[in-house]
Amino acid sequence: MSGGQQQGGVTQAHTVNNLWVDLSKAAPSKPGTWLLILEVVGLVLAALYWPGGPLRQYVVFGLLCTSALVTAGCSVVTGLPDRGRGAPRPQQAEPRDAAQQQCGEKKGNRRKRVARVTFPVLSVLFSIAGLLAFQNVADTGEVPIEIRIDGAQPLNGPRSAPLTLTVPTPEEPREKLRLSLTTVDNEPSTGTCVHKTTAAVTAVTAGITPHAYYEVTAEDTVDFDLGGNKGELRFTFTLQTEANCSMRLAKATGTLHN
Repeated sequence: MSGGQQQGGVTQAHTVNNLWVDLSKAAPSKPGTWLLILEVVGLVLAALYWPGGPLRQYVVFGLLCTSALVTAGCSVVTGLPDRGRGAPRPQQAEPRDAAQQQCGEKKGNRRKRVARVTFPVLSVLFSIAGLLAFQNVADTGEVPIEIRIDGAQPLNGPRSAPLTLTVPTPEEPREKLRLSLTTVDNEPSTGTCVHKTTAAVTAVTAGITPHAYYEVTAEDTVDFDLGGNKGELRFTFTLQTEANCSMRLAKATGTLHN
């Protein structure tokens, strides 16, 4: 009876041990798996706090993230246990062939150990570089900003009252403002005055340089140094055209940059 109980206890202990081994293999305990999970979480956070701006400034960030994910995936693959080999078969080869086979197995194991260290290290380095690239874009990258146009339109002739362009306080201040303006004919069917039209864009907010632009064409882009201003910005837009021309400032867009 005692022998049967002892044998049963040994069998149960063996079963529990096998179950624990299987669970430990199933759990994401490999460095590559944890890296992959952390990198996916990092990408989700980057998407939530995306600073905006043109996609071209995120090319380096995208390449580094892709490299980090690929190397983390390679780390997961190299960390998987060998499967399907089964029990070792009796070898009937010559001693020399057996020695060559053993040497080949040692080289293969050495390469696997190197890969299991190299891929996680590369993945971490790519992740850190990607984080720095994202932070650089968030701190210094281009940020589009809305421009509010106030004043009476259309602008008829050279004595039209100036318009006021207001840039709201930006959430992410920058050192410069690129202002793009598009002036069009109010009545295109009566003929065009676009080629006869210029404008003066004058900074009302103190400290902005240059203070005024006087040869702005009907569709043009001007760049201002904000002089450290981080609050609301104001400009005036004064049209210069012929007396019989009726124009409209159709669009004003801004881009903050460093």
